[in-house]
Amino acid sequence: MSGLYLFDANVFIDAWQEYYAIDIAPGFWIQLLDKAPGKIVVIESIEKDFLKGGDALSEWYKEHKSAFVTFTIPTSDVLHAYKVIINSIVKNEQYNELAKSKYADCADSWLCAYGKAHSATIVTHEKYAKNIKRQVKIPNVCKEFGIRYIRLDQFMREVSIVL
Repeated sequence: MSGLYLFDANVFIDAWQEYYAIDIAPGFWIQLLDKAPGKIVVIESIEKDFLKGGDALSEWYKEHKSAFVTFTIPTSDVLHAYKVIINSIVKNEQYNELAKSKYADCADSWLCAYGKAHSATIVTHEKYAKNIKRQVKIPNVCKEFGIRYIRLDQFMREVSIVL
């Protein structure tokens, strides 16, 4: 394990909109920024999804972006991992064709490729779904390729964020 945590956009969005809203849990966001340097990674395609909202969370992120590691141009290792993952998904008969097509074009596929290439942990709110057909979920890909994934609460324990 590399010590890097790749954040899915849903982690930021759910925390901001639901249980750690900045007006009721500012300590979460302060500690997140404190723990972020060198550990929390936001890949470019996730960042684009994240910034689409044009809301207060997007503004917060823009203001504090320098606290996070940002991966932009995929290295050859990431491109190779992406190819291996996409080829596996395309051949997998579990998923329907629409799910395969959507996965190939979404940020999640790149998140998994970066996770595989960097031996990093993916932090997501998605849950493993054994028999899912209509969507390729991050935990399903992680399980298939041995990529570690956790939820936000586990991340908070691992980096000692306490509210």
